[in-house]
Amino acid sequence: MYVNNGLIMEKRIHFERLVIAAYRLPFKIVKTKGKNKVVQNSGGLVSAVLSLSESLKNDENQLHNNKIVWTGIADNQSSSVFFKKFRNDHFELFPVDLPPKLNELFYGGFCNDLIWPLFHYFTTYAVFDDVYFEAYKEANQKFCDEIVKITRPGDFIWVHDYQLLLLPGMIREKMPGVSIGFFLHIPFPSYELFRLLPRGWRECIIKGMLGADLLGFHTNDYTQHFLKSVRRTTGFECQQNVILTRNQIVKADAFPIGIDYSKFHDACLCMPVICEKKKIHKNLPGQKLIFSVDRLDYTKGLLLRLKGYETFLEKYPEWHSKVVFNMVVVPSRDHIEKYRTLKKEIESTVGRINGKYSSLSWRPVIYQYKSLSFDELISLYGASDVGLITPLRDGMNLVAKEYIACQNDNKGVLILSEMAGAASELSEAILINPVDNNEMSEAIFNALEMNQPEKTTRLGRMQKRISEYNVFTWAFDFMDQAWEVKRIQKQMSVRFINKTILSGIISAYKNACNRIFLLDYDGTLVSFEKYPEMATIDVNTLNILRKLLDNTKNQIAIISGRDRGFLEQQFDDMPVTLVAEHGYFIRKPGKSWESTVHSGEKWKDAVMPILKEYVNRCNGTFIEEKTGSLAWHYRNADVDFAQLRLHELRDDLAEVIRHKTNFEILEGNKVLEIKSGKYDKGQAALNLLSNGHFDFILAAGDDKTDEFLFKAVPESAYTIRVGMSPSLAKYNVSAYPVLLKLLKNLSAG
Repeated sequence: MYVNNGLIMEKRIHFERLVIAAYRLPFKIVKTKGKNKVVQNSGGLVSAVLSLSESLKNDENQLHNNKIVWTGIADNQSSSVFFKKFRNDHFELFPVDLPPKLNELFYGGFCNDLIWPLFHYFTTYAVFDDVYFEAYKEANQKFCDEIVKITRPGDFIWVHDYQLLLLPGMIREKMPGVSIGFFLHIPFPSYELFRLLPRGWRECIIKGMLGADLLGFHTNDYTQHFLKSVRRTTGFECQQNVILTRNQIVKADAFPIGIDYSKFHDACLCMPVICEKKKIHKNLPGQKLIFSVDRLDYTKGLLLRLKGYETFLEKYPEWHSKVVFNMVVVPSRDHIEKYRTLKKEIESTVGRINGKYSSLSWRPVIYQYKSLSFDELISLYGASDVGLITPLRDGMNLVAKEYIACQNDNKGVLILSEMAGAASELSEAILINPVDNNEMSEAIFNALEMNQPEKTTRLGRMQKRISEYNVFTWAFDFMDQAWEVKRIQKQMSVRFINKTILSGIISAYKNACNRIFLLDYDGTLVSFEKYPEMATIDVNTLNILRKLLDNTKNQIAIISGRDRGFLEQQFDDMPVTLVAEHGYFIRKPGKSWESTVHSGEKWKDAVMPILKEYVNRCNGTFIEEKTGSLAWHYRNADVDFAQLRLHELRDDLAEVIRHKTNFEILEGNKVLEIKSGKYDKGQAALNLLSNGHFDFILAAGDDKTDEFLFKAVPESAYTIRVGMSPSLAKYNVSAYPVLLKLLKNLSAG
């Protein structure tokens, strides 16, 4: 139960404990007057989880153990020793000890010299170093070792951010059944940037992330970037936001992190804040206040923000002496050269603007390089007429939401970079391109000139949105979705052939006297290759089939979309029934090929030119011509581009064949096939089954064309879909080697 905008909301967490894995612990030790004082670390995640833990503290309907378990590194060895014994009402802390040299290569190197700039689109700042990556793997493994030691059955492990991209996969290897979520607090870049990582690194990162059951991103754009990277890196099928891996389904979705809205909104009414706001207004008589606060970082667009404000002063001299820009920069990593350089450039720019425009009674920029207390921050939010939040790239930017939450009597205006994740939620803000000085200056002018009714309307809509989807909604939504993914996985696992199901199949096989195996070829007996002719059957698979055929009770039919010649080459000396081109041709052992339809090939004259056009329009595609069909393969093309062309091709073909009732369009695994005549794998199977009284039928296939087969066979048949896709088949296996193992078990029976 939690309070959301004054309403009591019922939300249940389905897990025993919440185990957080993040780079840092939520607290640090600060010496004050010779005494150690435990202080909360800065950052959106810490604030969010602390707020969540407070809401759970006295709620018996929530976590069985209301304390949240948190693993992360401490600032130093003495802090680590202290936090191993530290206990409070909200957290159990488990420090992860990283040697200083390892931590420098891992965090300072791979995380902040590569992932941070690359994921924020600052590619020229990215440093690629093998030593960094080895350190990254080692550090993630140390986190994994700690989590494995403390995790109990029923826990939900929630991994956070770019420092621990490999961790979900590592945990999954050690504890296959545990519930794991992952949330990325920075942008996930487009595939064109992600692919700059060496192939082995990006494959390792994607594999690591896919160890989670649920992956969360701030925006739908980041989610789609990730899904494209998954498709391009692994080839896994993605259906909407669900990824079908070899072993389980994984979901990726947008969960925009919120703030504790009431905490910020109500703080504006506290007496210390009210007094501080009065001081601010007293010190700026008759002047409008523009405010921004950011930590020192090149992604925040600090220099461009100053230049945008300078352009405003140039274009609108009537506002001189009437407006002040208070820029607060919070110290961060200023021991690093590029950050020290940035700080100097900011100070130089501030000095130049003030030197150019200031007077004895007016200073246009008030620059502060310091951290603010909570009350100071709330006071400045509430007193400011304009919030100028213009990062060059930001995963979310909670400052924008905090500013909106603190607009009570003042009714300020938010100017927000369209490059911030928050822009997708705060569409009523004045959205700008942060590199456009003129657009920023116009936005400042419009914000200062905006009438009160418009301010009230804009603020009201944004406040309603962020108060309803706050930090609690975010956390509960994520964990609820994670529980739903686990439920779906369990449903799917019922369909997977486990030891019990396998035992039942073997028993039925042994008790049967007349058995038949109806087997697809590509993706079922062999893996997919770059070109169809490369997918030849190997000796081990042939030996399994031969052993099955050694038993006189067994028959095998290969029911494939392949042409006659190819199937003859693969099974030339074996007494199997071959069904080619989805049932157009059938050849029984010791007999010649027979055609089931006689459509002629004249119809191809209308279809072939269209397919050739799409081969030209979509690089990597090719045409396979068969007697009864034409196939457009797009397995070697860019996935997203091919999908676009696929839709167009379907529409064009529909126009050609709409009056021809005997034409059909079939979709297989990365292939679109056009055939003339009413035949399919299901009809071919019925033809074969009509000639015998089979008391054991096993049918297996891997794509949509095999659904006709599964639908046609009797209910008593054992039907198996290779892969994770939903199917009419009774069971799934993760990949074709698992099916071959099953057939091998039967051949030994």
